[in-house]
Amino acid sequence: MSLAVLLALAGCGSDATAEDAPSGAPSVVVASIASVTGLPPMPDEETEAKYIKALDVIDPEIVGDQDETEVVNHGRDQCVSVKEWPKEQAKLLELTAKRFKAPGHSDGFGATKNKLILAAVRKYLCPKY
Repeated sequence: MSLAVLLALAGCGSDATAEDAPSGAPSVVVASIASVTGLPPMPDEETEAKYIKALDVIDPEIVGDQDETEVVNHGRDQCVSVKEWPKEQAKLLELTAKRFKAPGHSDGFGATKNKLILAAVRKYLCPKY
């Protein structure tokens, strides 16, 4: 196509507004991003509630008064590491300690709780990794 034809076609569009645009990214794009980065999609409400409950059972200070979306995103970030190093438990526990902190727990929640946190991340946020 010549440049003139392309320019003419560009001017033939409608007066679309932001309301006309599709909301969110197409699922194919989201799936592609997840497969490349390892970042899983946000969980549904039920799964998120189970994940938050699991963390509360481990130690209520893990979630504390943080925004639950932020806590979910820490877990989703951990999923990237799980996908990258699925068999390197020591590395994953070290990263868990860095991602899951709270006042009085600047170095994480200790080895035992970090194992439980990592298990909850794997179970609820990235079970296929």
